[in-house]
Amino acid sequence: MADDCPTCRAVEALLVGSRRVPKPVARKIARSSVTREADKAIRRTKTVRKASEYQKKLSKHMKIEREKATKKDGSYRKGMSQAKVMARAHKCVKKEMNKR
Repeated sequence: MADDCPTCRAVEALLVGSRRVPKPVARKIARSSVTREADKAIRRTKTVRKASEYQKKLSKHMKIEREKATKKDGSYRKGMSQAKVMARAHKCVKKEMNKR
């Protein structure tokens, strides 16, 4: 299992590539418990994607269009649907972004 660890392989390649550490020693260091723990920690963390400018504007326009399309009780007005709300919000964002 640990032989397939990408972090272990990367550490071993760096050590062997430096030409200062013999291959058996590099393998032992790369497969150590410290490297394996680091690999587990890396796999646990998830990167958080930053919201794009488009997504922020779409969110704002979705709220505006949803208010226009719904009645006080929360149901859609006659002729409106989620698809139409989304299309109108998308259209507003495209217009806003093209003005610049």
